[in-house]
Amino acid sequence: MKPRDPHHKSVVKSLFAAMRLLTARHPAAAGFLSAAMLLLAVPLLSGGCALSESGGRLALEELPGQDARLAGVFVTTEPIEPEPPELKLDSRGQIVVKDTGTQKIYGSFTGYDAGAGTVTFPGLNGYGIYCLTAPEDETHEATDAKYNVSDYPFANSHYYFSDQEERVETDLYIRAGRFAKYYFNPVYQQTDGQIYLLAGSGVSSDSFVDGQKFSHGLSESVSRTENGEQDTITLGFTVNIIGSALPQKTELLLMDEANRPLERYGEERLEELAAAGETLALPEGTAYLVLRQAIEGKEHDSRRLFDRNAETVEYMVPAEDGYLYFRQLPLAWH
Repeated sequence: MKPRDPHHKSVVKSLFAAMRLLTARHPAAAGFLSAAMLLLAVPLLSGGCALSESGGRLALEELPGQDARLAGVFVTTEPIEPEPPELKLDSRGQIVVKDTGTQKIYGSFTGYDAGAGTVTFPGLNGYGIYCLTAPEDETHEATDAKYNVSDYPFANSHYYFSDQEERVETDLYIRAGRFAKYYFNPVYQQTDGQIYLLAGSGVSSDSFVDGQKFSHGLSESVSRTENGEQDTITLGFTVNIIGSALPQKTELLLMDEANRPLERYGEERLEELAAAGETLALPEGTAYLVLRQAIEGKEHDSRRLFDRNAETVEYMVPAEDGYLYFRQLPLAWH
């Protein structure tokens, strides 16, 4: 696994693009600009990693003001490019580099029911998991209630809340055996309900193998003083990237007590049931179920048994975006 800072190269490109623009307009400044660009580019290109193997706590200078709280993480496969710095010449012909500051990309949130809301960020492709607070508006009173919202393909999400901690951990399953890179961008929610994200750190691997897992965590501690007493709460999100061999075919067999198949549900029928959110009504005489999946690169199929105590059938299916999606099919035994 190779931690990467997604911004070094793009910042350097922006600096040299700005240099070409200014020297075209002010030829006399070319010498000053060239020297300045070299001084700025060297530390950028030789900078250290922005992400450790265990993830990390956000540095103080990276944190937003007390009017916003860490509310989620948005995972992308491409870095979010920073705004280029502003380069100007002062009255003495010297270059002045003005930092444009941390770029906030604002998003929108619709829906208040847990799992029903959607969060989108214009121009960005990715998936997010969030713990949001509904702000006061015309139809909702201000409340401390948390709304847990996650996109596909997050799976096995666990939420933990106490007076001192708010933590969320979730899994992302990806196809094993291929190059992978992921960027973890922290998402914040302001007290007025507005949501925005900041560009995060990235990690890449030449090839994830079946069962390999990489975990990245984002956390932030916020202290507030009320009635002379100081309270501290830790907010944290952990995303596990897990490599998995690719399921190539899925079928569900309904078996009787004599171990004879009563009915067979192929992959297409299972997808229809899952998409419709329907419960599978099992016919009379069904004793148990067998879920069979052919696995890429493996000689034998994977088989799982579900007896009459099972309330759902759970399995993974591949998608075109390279992730494996979690399927859960409710069961109704006769």
